[in-house]
Amino acid sequence: MHTAFIARVKLTLTLVLIFCSVSLSFAGNIIKSPNDSREYHSITLENNLRVLLISDQDTDKAAASLDISIGSAANPKDRAGLAHFLEHMLFLGTKKYPKAGEYQSFIQSHGGSHNAFTALKNTNYFFDIKADDLEPALDRFSQFFISPLFSEEYTDRERHAVNSEYSAKLKDDGRRIYAATQQAMNPEHPASRFAVGNLDTLANDEPGALRKDLISFYQNNYSANRMRLVILGKQPIEQLEVMAKQYFANIENKDLEPFSFNQPQFKRSDLPLEMAISTLKDNRSLSLSFPTQPSLPFWQSKPLHLLSSLVGYEGKGSILALLKDKGWATGLGASPGEDFDTEASFHVQISLTPQGLQHTDEIVSLFFSFMKDLKKTGFSQALFQEEHLLNEQQFRFLSEQEPIHYVTQLTQNMQDYPEANWLNAPFILEQYNADIFNQFTESIRPDNMVLSIQAPELQTDSKEQYYNSAYRITPISSARISRWQQVGLNENLHIRNANPFIAKNIELKPQPEKSTQAEKKQTPVNIDTGKTGVSLWHLQDSTFNVPKADFYFALLSPVAREGAAVTAGLNIYADMLSDELNQTLYDAAMAGLNARIYSHQRGISVRISGFNDKIDLLSELIAKTLRSPELSQARFERVLQAYKEQLKNAEKDKPYNQLFRVSYEQLMQDPSLEELQQATDSYTPEQLSALIERLFKSTELRILSNGNLLAEEALTISETLIKALQPVKTAAVAPLVDIRRLTPAENLRTTLQIEHNDSAVVLYLQGQDQSLKSRASSALISEVLSAPFYTQLRTEQQLGYIVFATPMPLRKMPGIALVVQSPSASPAAIQQSMNDFLDRFKQQLTNIPDEQVSQFKSSLKARINAQDRQLQDRSNRLWQEIDQDETNFDTQIKLTQMIDQLSKDDLTEAFSSLLTRQMILQNNGSGSEVAEANMLKNLTKVSTAKVSATQ
Repeated sequence: MHTAFIARVKLTLTLVLIFCSVSLSFAGNIIKSPNDSREYHSITLENNLRVLLISDQDTDKAAASLDISIGSAANPKDRAGLAHFLEHMLFLGTKKYPKAGEYQSFIQSHGGSHNAFTALKNTNYFFDIKADDLEPALDRFSQFFISPLFSEEYTDRERHAVNSEYSAKLKDDGRRIYAATQQAMNPEHPASRFAVGNLDTLANDEPGALRKDLISFYQNNYSANRMRLVILGKQPIEQLEVMAKQYFANIENKDLEPFSFNQPQFKRSDLPLEMAISTLKDNRSLSLSFPTQPSLPFWQSKPLHLLSSLVGYEGKGSILALLKDKGWATGLGASPGEDFDTEASFHVQISLTPQGLQHTDEIVSLFFSFMKDLKKTGFSQALFQEEHLLNEQQFRFLSEQEPIHYVTQLTQNMQDYPEANWLNAPFILEQYNADIFNQFTESIRPDNMVLSIQAPELQTDSKEQYYNSAYRITPISSARISRWQQVGLNENLHIRNANPFIAKNIELKPQPEKSTQAEKKQTPVNIDTGKTGVSLWHLQDSTFNVPKADFYFALLSPVAREGAAVTAGLNIYADMLSDELNQTLYDAAMAGLNARIYSHQRGISVRISGFNDKIDLLSELIAKTLRSPELSQARFERVLQAYKEQLKNAEKDKPYNQLFRVSYEQLMQDPSLEELQQATDSYTPEQLSALIERLFKSTELRILSNGNLLAEEALTISETLIKALQPVKTAAVAPLVDIRRLTPAENLRTTLQIEHNDSAVVLYLQGQDQSLKSRASSALISEVLSAPFYTQLRTEQQLGYIVFATPMPLRKMPGIALVVQSPSASPAAIQQSMNDFLDRFKQQLTNIPDEQVSQFKSSLKARINAQDRQLQDRSNRLWQEIDQDETNFDTQIKLTQMIDQLSKDDLTEAFSSLLTRQMILQNNGSGSEVAEANMLKNLTKVSTAKVSATQ
């Protein structure tokens, strides 16, 4: 997998043309997509803050992001985590808005969300909100960078939150592997240092010491000239400019120089080297990393992107295809690393089978054999042209993102690229230069390599300080290096061929005259297929105007609800299909046509999204494979082993995630993890084959076509689909999923034994029934209580970093979940805090002013009626309606109307009802026992001191 490419695929659905000329749109000096109707304008405030303003008169959400080019690389050596801690502290009160939870509460109660992150080179703050409420949100947001309080009270409290965030990831293999890798890095490079922070690195033993360091870091590093700001709203550009000047011009400009460092991440004298890192999860992988020259200066030709595209390819002739054939690997990703001032890097990550772990040197040899062929043939101009067209057309038909993600991405682009290219820089591939490409491939050598093996069974000799990661660092012998340098070519490895899925027909289909009410409202119409048990819903899009379509279909059968063996079998079936089709689906995905095959509680589904030009061919191929998969023993064993590892690793997930998993098992009456593990222990290809035959013996087929397809085309594709699937019988046999209904008499409590430092509690409150009124009132109650729950248990009580309340609907059954994961509090203490909060909230709900209720209603309605920003958003919403038999497609309307009708009495009655149907899931973390023992010890010391004082 070319991971940089796949990230772009997730970001937008791509379209590719073979030969075309694209006329780009310009907003001032800024190049924008022809598919983008928004207005753009850049300004520089008097304090040297560069601002990008985006006017979108049709948006229902406004958003803003501020990026500052300072991150954890700037941490003082004796204050690891200080930049991250500062990110936390900015949310906890300003001179103008001193209340610690005021910003969060305002954003939450106005249909919005917010967050921030600290990276090595930058820190980013962002939010979104109802479009009408942008200005007061900007007022609050801007104060972070003008007059933060950094109160001593919250300085001491919030370091516990940072410690909780650190503690929550102690068992995270990603963090543990990186922490071990840091031990091999150049200690003078900031990437080698612990960056999260904990109670030790953020010690505050001398009152005021931490606050002093915090203020010093803020004053020495935060300056308007290092910041980039993006504001997106429905207001005209002129009005957005007034807001930017009014609220952000007072950020102090200290004219700070760019923060830079020039030490290499790995000392050249230390390379090559090999690392063995022990994992907690049952995963095995091999990674290869190579320092290169900086790549950002070549952003228009993107040599590391091109290299990633070739190495990460998964089709015929690829490294992964050969490794799969040998039974050594299940996945491969290739991507550029982070760009620093003096260097960049290239990374390859290979997911290994247990057998592959025994052949790591041969796998490395195959990688260098591929690289030898690549260096010999080079990156041809034909392949470059294909990549160029892929990028060009992706930008031409760019799908709209959620505003909060869009502004966050753009503020970071503003730090690295010229103003004209802030929007299109990631998509530009203009300058074919074989010499530059070859310069980068020359760095991909055995003697310039960090080879890392990660698996639970490896021998290690050292422990990392912060995550207790077990590792071993060894030099690589000259004999192995020589063997890899002299590796020969392999006839099974070669550069990929031209992509057969590139779309050639990109014409928009003529719109039929809207003849039905459904078509006028842009909701699907049911097309008669002439077959019982087959329903086709079709909508020809007239909103997004892109040559793309979504074609979804589901095979539903009561067989799917027969227990653990069937559930496991359907999961294996979906994985077998994906594995068999992987080479084809990868080509299609590169060309902007994505397919996903997945199993679920009622059967198996396929979602195809992208350019409609070849959607008929791909759907037919998938359908034929569904009906007659190639069930080879080798593939079956590889897929079964991966599924067993997935089940085993679920036992090592974060505590609160495990509690959620068990809650779904119990409430939706699904097989437990243990039952699935038992079912897979002896699962055979014969069982799978028999299951497939049963699935097609009697099945219900549901189809959704949405996008640039005519009704007759959708019907033709569906008829071809039915012919390829060859079901013995189709009938309306979709099974029901019964949700367990809790009763007031039940006192359900489940305690999981989880090996983790943190304790966690999930308190689930179930609605009275599945009526619209119950669903609306539960959702509104969740909207009201989420912010105060966070403020009380997270900000004030500091129970943990993971604290939230969320709606938890199960199909049509409403519910609310309260969640806390804590490194210091016991489950009993967490539950007591939850109960105390619920008791207080019940009274607060009774006394809540009517105008506040109206505000929360408005906020909730904005979430429910969130804009469909791209074709797939609408398809997913419609598909959910079809799944739940809501084929009037009016759930949003009905819920909105019911929310408007709710009275305050309705809310208090619904809340009282919620409190009578509870389910508690918990685990006892090892850290809570230590923390409580220390607390008792401290209490004893205090008590003894008091006695001494009285004597």
